[in-house]
Amino acid sequence: MAEIVEALVLAGGLGERLRPLTLDTPKILISVGGAPILVHQIIWLRKHGVEKVVISCGHLSSKIEEYVRSRNLGVDVQLSVESKKLGTGGALNLALKKLHDDAFYVLNGDIITDIDLKGLARQHHKMGKEATITVVPFTSPYGVVNATNGLLEEFREKPKLPYWINAGIYAIDRRIQARLPEQGSLEVDVLSGMTNEAAVYESEEPWIPIDTIKDLREAEVYLSKR
Repeated sequence: MAEIVEALVLAGGLGERLRPLTLDTPKILISVGGAPILVHQIIWLRKHGVEKVVISCGHLSSKIEEYVRSRNLGVDVQLSVESKKLGTGGALNLALKKLHDDAFYVLNGDIITDIDLKGLARQHHKMGKEATITVVPFTSPYGVVNATNGLLEEFREKPKLPYWINAGIYAIDRRIQARLPEQGSLEVDVLSGMTNEAAVYESEEPWIPIDTIKDLREAEVYLSKR
C-alpha cells in the first residue's frame, strides 16, 4: 500500500463565530495551547508521514503566507489562493494543480485531533473508492432526558448518541476531479451524492472542531493533557 504523503488544508472560511479574534487573524492562525491551529495540524500530519501540505485560503491569505514563509514547519508548505469564495468543492478543484499524487488527505483547517490518518489511508486503499469520509461519534451538546407520564426515567448529560457525523477529514482520490464544481460545496454538491460510491472510516479518537471561543477552551484543556 502506497503511503499518502500530501494533504490539503481547507482554510478559506471567515471564522465569523470566533470574532473578534478573526477580524485580523485567519482562523487557522488563531493560537490554541500556545501555538496556531495550523502548527498543531502540521505536527499531526507529519506524525502520519505527510511531507507536503497545501493550504487553500482566501480571507487574509497574505498573513498565512507571511507566517509559513517565515518558519520551518518541517514539511513543504504551499498556498492555493482563491480570488473569490469557491466553497470547499471549488477550493479542492483549484488546489489540485498543486497536488500531484493519486491520493491525498483533505481536512478542514479548524480541527484539533489525534485521528489515525494511516488507518484512514488503509481503509481508503482497501475500499478503492474516490473518497473515504472519516466519521466520529455524535456527542449531544445537551443533556438527554427520557420521561414517562411526567416522571423522569433517565437523565444523561451530553451522551454519545447512536449516530456518526462527518469529521471533515477525508482521503481523496484524484479521480474525483470529474465530480468537482468550479464553485460549490464538497460536502453538499459532491459527497452527498456518492451513496454506495464513497467509503467511510470510523474513528473514536479525540476530535475537536473549533467554531467558538468555548471550543478553543476545550481544545486548550485537551492539549494540556495530551
